[in-house]
Amino acid sequence: MTTHSSDSNKERRRSRRLKVDFTLTYQVNQPLVVRMSVGWNHNIYALMMDLSEDGMAISTDFNIPIGTILSINFTLINLNSNTEEDRIKSMELLGEVRCNTPAGKGEHRLGIRFIKIAPIDKDAISSFVRATSPINPENL
Repeated sequence: MTTHSSDSNKERRRSRRLKVDFTLTYQVNQPLVVRMSVGWNHNIYALMMDLSEDGMAISTDFNIPIGTILSINFTLINLNSNTEEDRIKSMELLGEVRCNTPAGKGEHRLGIRFIKIAPIDKDAISSFVRATSPINPENL
């Protein structure tokens, strides 16, 4: 059963998502009851499944409720970047769980909307998605 923050199943994303396969870590910030059940200072490893400038989907072993605020850390590797300093970029941001879908074997797919992200990180993600997308209008 899929749990959404609204009953509408139509596409609400403003940005194109790119399928990826990155490892990330996260910690639960809020609510306190979820943070207590997962661990106070426990970095949880998860797999990022897709990414856009506005959010991501991850696969995790924890059933994290909608509305939970997560501190997320990951490294974006953009081999298409023109500058050396932008090829590998560590990011720290806050995201809100907007969707939680059981994925079998105790796993959950979480849809996360970014709520606090540095503009330079948002630009790096946007550039990565544009450069890596299978259909890249800039290359036509």
